[in-house]
Amino acid sequence: MTIRVGSNEEKEFILSKYPYTAQVMRSGGSLVVAAKGESILGFSWSFRREIPAAVGKTEEYINVIEVFDAEQRCRGIGSLIVKKCIETARENQCYQVRAYCDINNLPSHMLWVKNGFTVSPVKMENGQIVGSYVAYKL
Repeated sequence: MTIRVGSNEEKEFILSKYPYTAQVMRSGGSLVVAAKGESILGFSWSFRREIPAAVGKTEEYINVIEVFDAEQRCRGIGSLIVKKCIETARENQCYQVRAYCDINNLPSHMLWVKNGFTVSPVKMENGQIVGSYVAYKL
């Protein structure tokens, strides 16, 4: 298995097979793929941006991370993808890597915690917790 930056052809393949990802795979982002031969096992899509607070720093924001086959999940593929995202962000002198996680997505929360991310719950005005922002300071 290899973890690497994906090509435009691989992006188009992912979009054709999983059209829901078009909502998050905008232009100007970075594709990381986990591949075994010609098969894509999983991917992440992230983009670099100024941190939305006046600190003068950039972050790599992971918009989606996915391991396609449920039987391949919880076997380290997601962690390898996350590590590649961290490596790329570090090479680009980013301050942090960040993502959002739905509160009901326990496997995703565990992925982030396992890889050293902090977890900050997002609480609505009515007190309901709807998700978490996760962050890894480089």
